[in-house]
Amino acid sequence: MKKITGWLAMLACASVLSACGGGGGSAGANSNGVAPSKAASVVLTASATTIASSGLDGTEVTLTAIVRDAGGNALPNETVNFSASSGTVSSTNRVTNASGQVVEKLSVKGDSTPRTITISASAANGAVKSSELSVAVITAVPSLTLTTDSGTLASVGTAGNEVNVVALVRDSNNTVMAGVTVDLKADSGSLSLTNRVSNAQGIVTEKLGTGGDPTSRAIKITASAPGAAPVTAIVNVAGNKLTINAQPTINVGASADVTVKLVDSAGNGLSGKTVTYSSNSNGLAVKGGGAAVTNSAGQLVLSYTASSGSSDLITVKAAGETNSVSIAINSSSFAVKVLDAGGNAESSAFIGGCQRIAVTGGPVPTPPDTASVTISSSRGVVYSDPGCTSPLSTTLPLAGGAATAYVNATGPGVATITAAATGGLTTQTDLEFVAPLTNTATVTIQADPAVIGVNSPGSTSQQATLRAVVRDGTVQNNVVKNATVAFSIQSDATAGTLTQPAVVVTGVDGAATVSFIAGPNQSGLDAVKIQAKIIGGSGASAVASLTVAQKSLFISAGTGSTVGQSGTAAYQLDYVVLVTDAAGNAVSGVKLTASVLPVTYFKGFMKYTLPLGPWEPVQHVGCANEDINRDGILNPGEDLNGNGVLDPGIPVTVTTNITTDAKGQAIVSLVYPRDRANWLDVNLTVRGQANGSESSYTGLVHLPGLGIDYATQAIQPPGVSSPYGISTLCSNPN
Repeated sequence: MKKITGWLAMLACASVLSACGGGGGSAGANSNGVAPSKAASVVLTASATTIASSGLDGTEVTLTAIVRDAGGNALPNETVNFSASSGTVSSTNRVTNASGQVVEKLSVKGDSTPRTITISASAANGAVKSSELSVAVITAVPSLTLTTDSGTLASVGTAGNEVNVVALVRDSNNTVMAGVTVDLKADSGSLSLTNRVSNAQGIVTEKLGTGGDPTSRAIKITASAPGAAPVTAIVNVAGNKLTINAQPTINVGASADVTVKLVDSAGNGLSGKTVTYSSNSNGLAVKGGGAAVTNSAGQLVLSYTASSGSSDLITVKAAGETNSVSIAINSSSFAVKVLDAGGNAESSAFIGGCQRIAVTGGPVPTPPDTASVTISSSRGVVYSDPGCTSPLSTTLPLAGGAATAYVNATGPGVATITAAATGGLTTQTDLEFVAPLTNTATVTIQADPAVIGVNSPGSTSQQATLRAVVRDGTVQNNVVKNATVAFSIQSDATAGTLTQPAVVVTGVDGAATVSFIAGPNQSGLDAVKIQAKIIGGSGASAVASLTVAQKSLFISAGTGSTVGQSGTAAYQLDYVVLVTDAAGNAVSGVKLTASVLPVTYFKGFMKYTLPLGPWEPVQHVGCANEDINRDGILNPGEDLNGNGVLDPGIPVTVTTNITTDAKGQAIVSLVYPRDRANWLDVNLTVRGQANGSESSYTGLVHLPGLGIDYATQAIQPPGVSSPYGISTLCSNPN
């Protein structure tokens, strides 16, 4: 009986050989030796149930297919095929990713017929199919609405002061349209560039800034989209303030200062801005000559001369602002002058002397009234005695309309002396104090630039300016005006020349300049020697060295709007560096080195800007780099916040030792931790050298973050609180 049972078992095993482990091939493989697909389901979704019949770029519908196994797990590396009754489905990568997804786009370009398109997706060689879905081809024409959260943009132009620009896309039924590409343009200022495709609410949001231009003006923003009529909105840059400070009354024949000041919406002086000015009746000019532009404090001083008339109107314009002020012209002979020892009017005097001030033509009232005058000077001290020992602290009586005072200054410069008499009369005069040329006078000389190229025959384009400065050699080290300086070439193998004349008198800044014109030959390093020698006084001299090389380099750099990723914890910001010669030709083979130096770090925190985001700093307190001498060592007095380290350190790496290509270009990359974005400003410096010529570029970089990291309210971005703390005080370590 046991034998019969064993025989039956063998027979059964033979009839089902594979179940007993016999036969060829491997377990789990089909006849071709390929593992069969485990796909059990395909789910197909579309980003919209309608598609515009226009077929324009940006109107496509996104199709997403997800492949899962019997347990509901996403399957990677599965091939997916799409079937559509009409239209075209893109074919980029039909293999599922790690999430089991394949994403393609449905387009109706070339066929505007209204219809319904049915689409399905399949896997496992068609064995597993999705349910069909439908997309209706409609004649929807998008319409745009463009709005801003403010009609005014603050001229200060700092982060956080931008205007939000919102474009809304809808169809003819006022249903919002997602996935539409919107083009935004502004005729001035600057627009941020994040995501110009409408979201689920049909909205595209950007920020409008001044673009670094504080000029008061109207900025026109235009939005357009495929098939939609363009729409516009206007935002006015405002907040600048232009003021005029002038005396209300000026005598005929007298001159007076008119001070113009231009500030932005935050009260900061706007420097380097052109000012136009005019008066209805009399002369108005820039005091001391020069260009009519504001200085570092946003000021420009004009000189007004009252020649005739009874009244005048002064008008000034700058940075889109206009202001006017009225001046009354008085026919009185009231005047103030500075007199020398012989009683002659003088316009300049040496510092350290005591100069007499004479007031004449003042009011002579009938007793018992009295008349007096107040005398002041914008430089030095006004005294009551001829020895200049007793400062004048009160008004002076006008005896027969006249009064006398004295003035002295210890440093060079122009003093504006003002006399203001009873009854509102005012008059002014200028006295320039200069330092005398002494036997201890010194001279220094500098060449700018210190490296220039050779000149081809007949050319003079390659020049260096030699600037000599003469000082009096005293403790104050005052600059000396009207000193004579002789320039001469001491050593030069290039066959270069000096511009003529080579003997120059110093100006108000104590400086005398000539230019060195390079010859056709190269020099050694610092081999060209040019001397500046004082004629008279101490006879001191100094020598400047410069180099004439084959090619002069110019380096510039810039970046785009895209921030990259470096691993999972760092951002990468790429700069393109351009190197040209003096003629603008690309220079290849230039060895570049780059470095970064933190300038400012910021304390604060971010919040999500409702309703559409993104996350932005709402507290942003700037603190200077604690490493004052930039030596990387914690020295006494440098640890301002008392946390025992130098903040912010240097949490940035930069590409070094690169060479420009045939186009004169190279890429420099900054890599920094994600939590430092928005909280650190650095100076990027790129230096280059070729054929003995060298140059450098330095630019301020505000380290940005990746837009997608700040877009979702539910997900906190890296550095939501500054890694340097959230206190509003730089002296606080928190």
